[in-house]
Amino acid sequence: MHKTEILKFQDLTDLEAKGLVAAVSGKQRNIFVVKRNEKVYAYLNWCPHNQVLIDQIPDKFLNADKSYVQCSKHGALFDIESGLCIEGPCEGEHLKPLNVEIENGIIYLLE
Repeated sequence: MHKTEILKFQDLTDLEAKGLVAAVSGKQRNIFVVKRNEKVYAYLNWCPHNQVLIDQIPDKFLNADKSYVQCSKHGALFDIESGLCIEGPCEGEHLKPLNVEIENGIIYLLE
């Protein structure tokens, strides 16, 4: 399994999301990482509804109360932990999850 360092755990506060560019399946892709309750979740930065970046405004991935990932293009809401769209035009679809692990304070993308 290949590990790529993407971010320091301490550089992400709770209920914060950050967009990055990382190699996924050999291609440079836009991804984002969300921290919630000291756990980290990562997804491709790509809305399943109309294939646009989730953050039309850079690093604006969460809704106002930071309870969901929100597509800034059309307002779809996604569960942070599962990536499931719970409201909006892509309801029932999922964000594409990425495998990450935290080791010695570093968040790694696993492939």
